[in-house]
Amino acid sequence: MADDRTDASAVLWEQSKAEIAQQDADVDSLRTRAVALLSVGALVGGLFGSRLPHGHLSPMNVAALVAALVLFAVSVVLAVAIAWPRDWYFGADRQPLVSRVADGTATLAQVNLSLARRAEQNWTENYGTMRRMYRLFAVLCAAVGLQVVAWAIAVI
Repeated sequence: MADDRTDASAVLWEQSKAEIAQQDADVDSLRTRAVALLSVGALVGGLFGSRLPHGHLSPMNVAALVAALVLFAVSVVLAVAIAWPRDWYFGADRQPLVSRVADGTATLAQVNLSLARRAEQNWTENYGTMRRMYRLFAVLCAAVGLQVVAWAIAVI
């Protein structure tokens, strides 16, 4: 029976590590995409901005230009908010486990189960942060898209 519990807790620990690793990879990917979108916004601004007429602009062109610049500023703020380092839970205080193992009062199953539980808590705590970051990314996508439209209107 102890072997089954040891094997089961080892499987839980491995699964928990994999889930935290996937969450970490998702954060890295989201941050990379946010910076890439910011680069797209800057590129679009540079391309369309160089096509602005040097003479008088109509009120519609001026409004679109202002909207494009405001949307770019919003994009910068959103990309920085996504890419900014934040609290991310991925470890556990192993000292109590190390002491128990050294004393001979913890089995391998107990160690694995304890680590799996902590990884599950970390995943749950990180989930809220991930949801907020994905919402910010959705707003960033919309802001960059609207920025392209505003630049197009500004130059026509």
